[in-house]
Amino acid sequence: MKNKSFLLIFSLLINLNVYCQGFIPMFNEYLSENLYFIHPAMVGVNLSGTRIQFGNRQQWIDIQDAPGTKLLTLEYKAKANSIFGVQMIDDHNGYHSKNSVFITYGYRIYLNNQIWNTKRSYPTKNDNIKELSFGLSLGSVKYNLDQSSFDLRLIDPLLDNNSSQERYLTFDAGIAYVSTHLSSQFSIKNLTLNPSNKNNEDLNIFDSNNFKHYLFSSQYEMYFDNGWNLEPSFLIQYLEKTDERSFDYNLKVYRIIPDGRVWLGISYRRNSVGISYERNGSIKNQYYKHITPIVGLNYKNYVVSYHYTLNLGEQDIGLLGLHYFTLGITL
Repeated sequence: MKNKSFLLIFSLLINLNVYCQGFIPMFNEYLSENLYFIHPAMVGVNLSGTRIQFGNRQQWIDIQDAPGTKLLTLEYKAKANSIFGVQMIDDHNGYHSKNSVFITYGYRIYLNNQIWNTKRSYPTKNDNIKELSFGLSLGSVKYNLDQSSFDLRLIDPLLDNNSSQERYLTFDAGIAYVSTHLSSQFSIKNLTLNPSNKNNEDLNIFDSNNFKHYLFSSQYEMYFDNGWNLEPSFLIQYLEKTDERSFDYNLKVYRIIPDGRVWLGISYRRNSVGISYERNGSIKNQYYKHITPIVGLNYKNYVVSYHYTLNLGEQDIGLLGLHYFTLGITL
């Protein structure tokens, strides 16, 4: 019974990702001033040089071999309209690990003929921003199963007691509109997902025809004369293969300070897929839900932030939730 409860809880907490292995599990990292992480068209937004951001996510640190992810994004504005980006992601979960590298090209059209030319990484009420962007990413995703510690006495044709690897290529594309107040983004991930090992082409889980991941988000920033800004936003996700829908409702509050701004935020997520479980002799249905408080700071050329994600369901695993730290610099 205990093992069954563990499996139920685990599937609830990562049901957005467990069925679709074409991308890294995504929580609320994009709220750390890095929408490029989920939208290729947002590469280089509000940038005049080079920007580097590193993030580290750790789940359930009170549990052995718990999942963890390291994220690194690099953005470079080569010309007024051309931006290049790189994403490197290292994700691990017990015996499984996943390494991804994405190379992005973004093209930006300035609708008001004013090219962003500031060292700040965020807009203010005095800016006049109207931009339309297009982005395309080519990604290489490598999966690894470390079998070196498996029991050699187990006879299973699917296990060869060593490290097995598979690599896949995928494309992401998106479009974004960014203005001083209202911004919106739309992206499609896994436009194609082809295994480099031809022997696995018949695996239905990697069928590129029904494996697409759709994302749509929008933000509206309100500026006040007393130095406070308010930004409500949302993110909608749809996973084609499993017919899953996920909704994020976000609110961030900014306070302008000398050489930067401080921000606080909160995010609520709900997934459309419910999982049934037994409690006190009755069958209940639980949807995945979590809440994430956020704190961050833009100071001169730096950005730092911290997220804490807590599952809201009756069934849970781990006592310490999910932690995410970010450090970024603009050169």
